[in-house]
Amino acid sequence: MNVTASSPNEAEQPWPNPRYAWFVVIVLYLGAVLSLMDRQIISLLVGDIKADLGLTDFEIGLLQGPPFGIFYALMSIPIALFADRGNRRNIIVAGMTFWSLATAACGLASNFWHLFLARIGVGAGEATLAPCAYSIISDYFERRLLPMALSVFSMGNLSGVGLAMIIGGGVIVWARDLGEIVLPVIGTVVPWQLSFIMIGLPGVALAMLVWSLREPVRRGSVREEDATLHAFARFVRSHGKTFATLFASFTMLVLVAYGNFAWVPSFFMRTYGWSTAEAGSIYGVIVATFGTAGALLGGWLATRGYADGPYRATLYMSLPLAPLALLVFWWAPDGWWAAFWYAPYQICSAAPAGLAAAAMMTITPNAMRAKIGSAYLFCSNFIGLSLGAAIVGYLTTHVFADDARIGMSLLLVNVIGAPLACLAIVFGMKPYRASVAAMSAA
Repeated sequence: MNVTASSPNEAEQPWPNPRYAWFVVIVLYLGAVLSLMDRQIISLLVGDIKADLGLTDFEIGLLQGPPFGIFYALMSIPIALFADRGNRRNIIVAGMTFWSLATAACGLASNFWHLFLARIGVGAGEATLAPCAYSIISDYFERRLLPMALSVFSMGNLSGVGLAMIIGGGVIVWARDLGEIVLPVIGTVVPWQLSFIMIGLPGVALAMLVWSLREPVRRGSVREEDATLHAFARFVRSHGKTFATLFASFTMLVLVAYGNFAWVPSFFMRTYGWSTAEAGSIYGVIVATFGTAGALLGGWLATRGYADGPYRATLYMSLPLAPLALLVFWWAPDGWWAAFWYAPYQICSAAPAGLAAAAMMTITPNAMRAKIGSAYLFCSNFIGLSLGAAIVGYLTTHVFADDARIGMSLLLVNVIGAPLACLAIVFGMKPYRASVAAMSAA
């Protein structure tokens, strides 16, 4: 699977039909939706799993973060090497099938370590989607449309979290009403196990739809020497300040976001006495609707003509996060007011969803796009995703020593993490503009 130089005819071909290009984005968006549903359904099952397996908040936090995030990060490296040289669509198909089956396998777990291993499988499989999707979409859209296309793909993350809460909550309630659940071959399962199985298996069918997509022609210079790790390392060093600030800022935003994804449903249930169905449906609707709107708004802001558009849009939308977190987790007098303030919080939080990818793809040669996407995902998942849920669980269990004070744990992560991200963005705007100018002159 060697990269060959694009012929002049290939490089100068018209861009693909816009309708088909957007069809590809929508299919990949559905993949992102299912991936987030599969990884986040566990956040709605915290109480059931704790009761059934006898776990603490910290152990639940470990299950939500490290096994998924660390192996997602580790697998993204070899996957990126294949993606920059081979068929990206086929890599997604294989990964989607694997992570869907691994999600279903979570429903077969009978102890902490069984669930831990299954979550590793989910993370390893999902590592195929984003780097390959970033690279594929970059070959379907001109630069001026790329931030919006990547934001639409990335808003699948928000839709996935929302649907995990809405659909997952409905599945859990339905499963609890079934009484004894006996499945062919598998035998007796409890409601939370059935929920994993039912959420996981549809991904196998979507993988078949992905299989039907056309692998696009690689745009721009696609030289064999660009695909080497040595060339990639040299490129990253030459844009060191840009990538350092980009990775630092967005990784911190990921840490905050995944801390929220993992524990906000529990916050509503513990603090305000909401049922699983109430917390799941209300939180899910907020994330799916306001999160989607935020992702689209971020993509639109990034296309307003500024060279540092992705950075500028991320900064503007991230500044309100800490004040809004105070309203949600500290000042809200009841659950409905907390939910009310979480709506604008979610808009701001979701706005950067596709902007890290847009920033990276804009300044990176074609044969390095999957690798730079993978490097970013390694940092954001190894640190942000792995630690976000675990830190909140650790604070609740070992600092506050009170499950009911989950709101204080979430508040601390938000009011520290979001301002640090904004600071890194400010330091990175000038280097990023220089990187854009260098890429345009190449």
